[in-house]
Amino acid sequence: MKTILYVLCLMALINCDKTKEMKGKLFPARPYEDAQIDKFYWSDNGWDYTMIPLLKPYQLTKLQGKEEWMLNTSASKNEISDATPIESISVNTIYIYGIQGERLNFENTEMNPKVYFLINTKDLNVIFFDKESAFKAELKKLNLPETFLNPDEVFEQYKNDPVLPWFPDDIKKRLEEVKVGK
Repeated sequence: MKTILYVLCLMALINCDKTKEMKGKLFPARPYEDAQIDKFYWSDNGWDYTMIPLLKPYQLTKLQGKEEWMLNTSASKNEISDATPIESISVNTIYIYGIQGERLNFENTEMNPKVYFLINTKDLNVIFFDKESAFKAELKKLNLPETFLNPDEVFEQYKNDPVLPWFPDDIKKRLEEVKVGK
């Protein structure tokens, strides 16, 4: 009996106009969520990080209080771990590629040099290049442009307009429709 009363009280509270008003103030409407667009394409942060969606499921993340962007490669079949710090990035068709800047080694005793990376999101393969010339040769072989973006600039653009050029056309169209309807 107590359980039934508890459920009825809870239902009344949930349907109460004051509760709905308070919920609206605490959790403003998310038009992209209401339009049932995959959260991957419009969510720009979590509890302690900000993010930029690349090609699903890959995204750049920056932990709160940090300056560095990292790329989680755990979805790849040859997982290397996170690539950090990401200096520049490019996204084209099925490829994510860019430059991972210098970083401390695991013992924090010396700097590892910058490396170049290429992710094929179709076969989930990540390749790292020690030499810029080998990286550029691979980009040329795959007919990929050598145009790179600064992650901080991409994030500022994304915060203001969640429609990034590399998103699938159907996602871009739905995001634009919601944006216009705001």
